[in-house]
Amino acid sequence: MKIGSYEIYPVEGGSFRLDGGALYGIIPRALWEKTSPPDPLNRVRVQLRSLLLAGNGRKILIDTGMGQDWTEKSREIYNYHNAVNPIVESLQTYGFTAEDITDVILTHLHFDHTGGAVAHENGSYRPQFPHAAYYIQREQLEWALSPSGKDKGSFIRSTFMPLLEAKVLTLLDGYTRIDDEVELLTFNGHTKSQQLVRIFGSNISIFFAGDLFPFASHFKPPCIMAYDLNPLITLNEKNEILRLAYEEGWIVFFQHDPENTAVTIGKNEKGFTIKDIIKIV
Repeated sequence: MKIGSYEIYPVEGGSFRLDGGALYGIIPRALWEKTSPPDPLNRVRVQLRSLLLAGNGRKILIDTGMGQDWTEKSREIYNYHNAVNPIVESLQTYGFTAEDITDVILTHLHFDHTGGAVAHENGSYRPQFPHAAYYIQREQLEWALSPSGKDKGSFIRSTFMPLLEAKVLTLLDGYTRIDDEVELLTFNGHTKSQQLVRIFGSNISIFFAGDLFPFASHFKPPCIMAYDLNPLITLNEKNEILRLAYEEGWIVFFQHDPENTAVTIGKNEKGFTIKDIIKIV
């Protein structure tokens, strides 16, 4: 798919599993298991899907998955068993290498978004994409360095501190245009200053949904993750983006939905819903 000057590629990073109750908050299992069947440990499969934008002399990667630096205990907890960085392998299927990436936009610094941003070799860490500038909101970095007791387990310093130490992190303050066709919008329900990306051309936009809409089922207003710091803010943010996506015909790209990569938004008597399934490649 091409939007504006950019070719758009979904980059698969494998999958892991999280507790279904945590993913759906107050929604009873009897309802959420219809669309997200759990395993015997009550865990739901969560996709790790990044997005690559190639054009204007740049190759921009949005988020980096979980990487490979995981203990066996953690791999069992999250049912994550990739031996190598799957993001790098997925890039290679399109003919790209880690060295080709010019920019990495990190939506936020939770481990399932930044784990593939660094490489662990011979006991030390380095940026996985050696020629790239990395972008993060300043407020998100400050929060990750001093998180609350509720969410400190979501931040693993070895996935982002090597970027800070290598001086490749560009700190942003609020709304930012990367260029004339790529903008970063900030959201504060899930975590402080999650930055989500909209890519737009003359007649089409695609919105990288990140953890605002992990799955299409999260279009429903009460479906808000227990991980979110401020669920009422999430509720308002969801409603506003769904309204814009519906009115302006945006494509919504899912980072975590194991069944749907991208959709357009419809509306019925119950609220916003999937209109069409979109094939990106």
